[in-house]
Order: sequence, then structure tokens, then C-alpha cells
Amino acid sequence: MQPRGMRNSLSTLILHALTTVTALWAATAAPGCNGSSDAGPSLSKGAAGGSEEIPKVPVPPADGPKLGALADVTPILDRPSKSGIQIGYLHAGAKVARAEEAFSTDGCDGGWYPIRPRGFVCAGETASTELEHPTLVAMALQPSLEQALPYTYARTRKETTLFERDPDRENAVRPMGKISRRSGMAVVGSWSALDHEGQMSRLGMLTNGKFVKAADLRAAEPSEFAGANIDENAKLPMGFIVKRGVREWHIEKGEAYKRKKFTYHQTLPLTGRFRTVRGQKFWAFDEDRWARHQDITIARRRNTYPDFATGEQKWIDVSIVTGVMVLYEGKRPVFATLVSVGTDRLGDPKESASTARGTFEVSAKHTTAAGTDPKSFANGVSIYDTPWALELSSGQLIHGSFWHDRFGIEHGPGNIQLSPSDAAKVWQWADPGLPESWHGAMRPTDGSKTLVVVRK
Repeated sequence: MQPRGMRNSLSTLILHALTTVTALWAATAAPGCNGSSDAGPSLSKGAAGGSEEIPKVPVPPADGPKLGALADVTPILDRPSKSGIQIGYLHAGAKVARAEEAFSTDGCDGGWYPIRPRGFVCAGETASTELEHPTLVAMALQPSLEQALPYTYARTRKETTLFERDPDRENAVRPMGKISRRSGMAVVGSWSALDHEGQMSRLGMLTNGKFVKAADLRAAEPSEFAGANIDENAKLPMGFIVKRGVREWHIEKGEAYKRKKFTYHQTLPLTGRFRTVRGQKFWAFDEDRWARHQDITIARRRNTYPDFATGEQKWIDVSIVTGVMVLYEGKRPVFATLVSVGTDRLGDPKESASTARGTFEVSAKHTTAAGTDPKSFANGVSIYDTPWALELSSGQLIHGSFWHDRFGIEHGPGNIQLSPSDAAKVWQWADPGLPESWHGAMRPTDGSKTLVVVRK
């Protein structure tokens, strides 16, 4: 997350994580780097699969030659054929180890290259073996998988213009639409260019190769909330404070007395003891410290378990009513936190901003939700580069949210939202794994999967 001192300075934000892109005008003209929803196929929309047999090829060594991605979504297919099944994708600027030679050129003039650790990529409009390609130079800043957020994020101060490179003018951009106030995006580069009014403007570059005026951006202020590991020192039940201004209590001789205020999103290691004083229920979280039941959200251990909760099977338990998520390995809880579910909670997700209930499988993993409609993540604003997205078989997502701090409270159009640091943790823990340099993956070959139970 960005340090507090950076939050109001976009120039500091850019200097902190970005480099000026001198070859940017050429890069954004490259095929496929357009950021629209049709820039490439969605990860979960692979072809039904061709009749060609999947060839067995050696895994390219990690230190071998590389192939670079030119498009927002560069598909990885299971076989060297346009009718193959999509098993993952690369994002513009990524470089992945490839075989020395193309496997074939059937349906792909640039050749189908086996990549590490599996799959084939067609070199051509969406990928290149020329590592000095302008897109690879411009999009050199790749996501960090070890931080709470994979990129440096910004919010728009006001409604602003979204620009693209103008192919008819040198060192210039042209407008392609508007972005509403408080919209969010990752900023991965900067450029000075002439706008459509002939004014030289400093621009921030988005991961899809589009631009926004830097003066219209401010550093994002992501939530610092984080859930808790469950171990010998922290067990369930566990309490969370989701209201502002509530207090802890002291109980003596049958009376309850107010003490200091809790911190918003404070985690309480409940002892399991509770008392009722004058009709109010209190939970103990220390020897002589109590919280009112009505003031806290409680993560409880399950009394009953799904049939699949055996051995080390990974699964996620989400309660819509309480806004709590618990990660399990078999019957052992390992992590608990707060989530935001759809605003309409228990409504019909087809008709309202609600979260679908049932048992689902994590069908895909995205570093960011590349190629997804930016208007689908929050109400009234566009959110680009939504981080740490786990796609469920229901079609909904579990993802990180850098644009609000309402975890434990219903919020948004229906996805299950986590704080950035929690989302990064859950994303890393869940299967399928993500091969090095891939931006998204699906259909694990080792049979591993993570199940998600969303219940009332």
C-alpha cells in the first residue's frame, strides 16, 4: 500500500513506481493494446476445444529465450490451434520463457510457440519474439505479486477524458471517452503529449495503453484493514469491529461500564466467555475487557462441514448475513476476515445487487481483471485493473477493492470484496496456481481446486 504521505501527490506516486516512457507513442499503436473489452477473450471463455491432439513437448527452460505479450489479453491455448482451449493469458509487457523454435505455423503466421510451463502462444498481433518491440518497452512495469496491490493505483479527482494515441499526429493523443469522478485505475507509466486542443499535457498511462491527464488524478487511499491468521495464538470465535464510535466495557458487580472506544475494524480475540447484564449480552476478549454483542461481527467455527471438507482440501466459507469469510483446509480454519457482499445481500443476483449463494469452484485466477468491463465493479464509477480476482463457477468474483473501506458491510453490485492485503493473501493461497509471468490461469493440470461455499 502507498505510504500515507504519498496519498495526495500524483507526481510523487508516479516517481515512486513508474518510469517515463519515451517510446510510448509507438507502443500504444501496437495491435491488441487497446484496453477495450474485446481486446482479447475473457479467461473463462475459451473455445470448446478442437479435434487436434494436444502435442507433448518439452517444457522450455526458465533461462531460455522469451516471448513477449503485446495485448491486454494474450491467450495461452492448450494446443497449437485457434480452436484450442484457453488455459490462461499473458498481459501486455509480460515476457515468458519459450521454446527455441515454433512448433508449427498452422493458422499462425508467426508460429505457435510452446511456453513455460505449458501451453502455446501464437506470435503475431498479440505476441512477439522481438523483445525490443515498442509495446514491451512501454509496458515494462509488471505487477508485483508480493505487495498488497500489484500496481500503483490512482483515483480521478473529477470527470476526466480518457485518451488514446493519435495515429495522425506526432507525439499527440486524442479523446476516446470520459471517465467519471472517483474512478480508479493502475498507473504504470507517464508521457507528455499534445492533447486534442493542442496543449502539452502530462499523462498517466493505464495498463491497457490508454491515458488520463496526471493533473486529474490523485493517489488512491486503499484500506489498511487486514484479517487474522488462525493458529494457537488466535482461534475462533473471533470478533471484528465494523461500527465507528462503539466502546469496550468493564463489568463489575453486575453492572457494565463504558471504557475507551474501539478502533474501526479492530480485531478482537474472543475468549468464548459471555455474560448478560441488564438484558444485554457481552463477549469477553480479555480477562476484564468486554464487547457488546450488538457492536461486533463474529467469525465462528463451523459446527457442521460439507462432505468435501476432508484432508487438506482448501475451501472458503462466506456468510452473506455477517459479512465474514473463513478459509479452511479440511476442517481446520486457517484465516478469518471481513468481506463486502452485494448491496442487496440476499436478493436474486439476476435481478439485484446481490451475491449468489451455493457451492462453487474457483475456475480462474487473475492478477487483475484484465479485459473485464470496468463499470461492473462499483456503483457509478469505473474501476480498471481490479486486483487479485478469483473467478467462481457462478460467474461472480472474489477480488480486492482499493476504492472503499466498508468491509463487513454490504457494498457494491454483488461480487465478494476484500481489502487489498486480504485479497492478496486469499489469492496466493487459493488454487489454481499461477505460473511465472502469466497474468491469469485456469484449468489446473494437477487436479487441485478450491471450493467456495456462499451461504446465508
